[in-house]
Amino acid sequence: MKRFVIIQPRFQIAGHMELVEATAEVMLGDGKTAAYRLLYSKDPQTGMLLAELVAHGSRDADLPYSGGYILTLWHFHHPWSHRGYLTRKSSADVFAGLCERAQKLWQAGETGRAAWQLGRALHLLQDIFIPQHSALTGCYGHAALEKWLTKDWKKYRVTSGGCYSWSREFCREDGTCHRLNSQSFSDWIDLGAHLSFPWFESYFAKGGFTEETFRQVAPLVIPHVLRFSAGFLQKIFTDLAAGAGR
Repeated sequence: MKRFVIIQPRFQIAGHMELVEATAEVMLGDGKTAAYRLLYSKDPQTGMLLAELVAHGSRDADLPYSGGYILTLWHFHHPWSHRGYLTRKSSADVFAGLCERAQKLWQAGETGRAAWQLGRALHLLQDIFIPQHSALTGCYGHAALEKWLTKDWKKYRVTSGGCYSWSREFCREDGTCHRLNSQSFSDWIDLGAHLSFPWFESYFAKGGFTEETFRQVAPLVIPHVLRFSAGFLQKIFTDLAAGAGR
């Protein structure tokens, strides 16, 4: 009988919050000053920086009873089946829904609430670069890798090279192809899954992983997390500001 593991988040909440500031550094390093300034502008209703509200949203996505908790099963997305963990609904579906909700809130003048929703979405984008999230598994070093990254991720941070606009195609031997574009919300998650799934196959699928395995995969995981986070926030804040006339 096949056994399933119910996963608990191991990349600690503080880690996701810190990644927001590190993401902003990448945006600034790439000269995306308009989006950076908007991210660090104040929400008129709460008086908080939008960056703080994004960070709070990224925290609440993992925090039960926070009002923003996202069911753990929905933090996963397989690049070919597009399924989540034990469910048809994947993080790509949830991510797209959160982005659309943020757009509506922003257009209604609820900029702070919109930023908070974007933080919840950003959390899912960051998670998909953990290889086990695209492989739909709570085993094969999942918890150990996330615990290790929580402690050591800063050694692998980057400050430029964000992925802001992209178009990619992935094909299997049977001829099945996925064509992805940065204009589609769900494609941000799907691209991350297509990139991280081979890391799972290379580093974790056969077992026998050690701390050395984590050191080998971290230079793939963390730079991708930060560069795609920067690309997403730059795109969404630029689009929101243009649509709202700000």
